[in-house]
Amino acid sequence: MPLTLSGDIAGLGKVVQIVRATDSTRRTTASTSFVDANISVTITPQKSDSAIILIWTHNKYQGTSNYAITQITDSSNNAISGAEQDEFGPAPSQASVTLIAYATPATTSAVTYKGRFRVSGGSVAIYNDLHTGQMYAIEVAA
Repeated sequence: MPLTLSGDIAGLGKVVQIVRATDSTRRTTASTSFVDANISVTITPQKSDSAIILIWTHNKYQGTSNYAITQITDSSNNAISGAEQDEFGPAPSQASVTLIAYATPATTSAVTYKGRFRVSGGSVAIYNDLHTGQMYAIEVAA
């Protein structure tokens, strides 16, 4: 269930709303192309000139000799500024990872952002292995 909040943060502008999604399911891939990590947030900006701050926190485990790579994209799979690609490894490695991105969708229509992941060299990466992943979309008034 999405969490929605609003209010002022002194010195940072007005937070219009916050939308949150969670996912605690283990995800794996052997794909060297980005695939959906099945976590997304949909936000309907209240102002067309608002900025959207995106935060995705998750756990990655890389079980072989290559790298696990994550990104935040829009619904058309275009990487969002600041979270075009996070690379983690070499393996075996495990860590909590946070990606932060900045978007200016220039619309008051619903916009969906999602997490995606892949591996280099055909290895298997595990998403959300130890804790619940969370993704936030925070609308900030211009």
